[in-house]
Amino acid sequence: MEELNIGFIGYGEAAFNITKGLNSEGSKISIFAYDKFADKEPYSEVIRKRALEANVNILGDIKELLEKVDIVFCAVSADMVVPIAEEIQPYLRIGQIYADINAASPIAKKKAAEIISKSGALYVDISVMASVLVYGHKVPLVVSGKGARQFADILNKYNMSIKYYGEEPGNASAIKMFRSIFMKGIAMLLLETIVASHKYGMEDDVWDSILETLTGSYPERINQWITRTVIHSERREHEMEEVVSLLNELKTDDIMSTATKNKMKWCTDLGLREYFKGIPPKDFHEVLNAIDNMKKNKK
Repeated sequence: MEELNIGFIGYGEAAFNITKGLNSEGSKISIFAYDKFADKEPYSEVIRKRALEANVNILGDIKELLEKVDIVFCAVSADMVVPIAEEIQPYLRIGQIYADINAASPIAKKKAAEIISKSGALYVDISVMASVLVYGHKVPLVVSGKGARQFADILNKYNMSIKYYGEEPGNASAIKMFRSIFMKGIAMLLLETIVASHKYGMEDDVWDSILETLTGSYPERINQWITRTVIHSERREHEMEEVVSLLNELKTDDIMSTATKNKMKWCTDLGLREYFKGIPPKDFHEVLNAIDNMKKNKK
């Protein structure tokens, strides 16, 4: 294979696990990243440690990043899809692949695609369909857009798992949005359940009962519904805003999706990401302790 230069705008958990996996393939891949928090505490230490582990070069400028790479992933958050596209569009070149991996609505992805296309770059709408933490670079992805076929053909050679869903940007994100109604909603229902049962001192009994009911589910994965969600609540809150927007456009009911978005905001407003310094705790009990401590401090 020819040498491939890949870039990431945003170097969070998803980018880390994907790049770590790609570099394990033993192929000729050079990976670069730009993250606005790379020099800001409390996140800089984590970002640079991860980059070192994954053999990723952290750069201090988006323009420099784009000059070096053939494929650039945008891995920030749903609310930044259009602003980032507007910011970097002047620096993209003809034939360069812009891979938008943010969990945004089809509407936002289509707007971003229009902006990116003015540069001659090829836009790819990407949706992540499973846990990057579990699957790494082999996580199932669905893609659509003008550059989607070429993107899939290139990266599937590196043992990625990418399915093509046509040239229309928004197709891939629509699949993700509808799936998110369940996946994000059930995480928030679970959080509300254990927080309430904690007041009775029965969270472990309720937890065990739920695990018994969800036969075939892995306890570690269910635990991660809580521990990872409270860290990523702000990003997922924006994702649920996109879901609600889509449901409103379709003129269909959005009660549970709106409630989930509000519960995500509750997590964000508590400051749980800052409390854990952006690193998911190992056990949901740590989340309960954090909530208790933070509420005491606010009294």
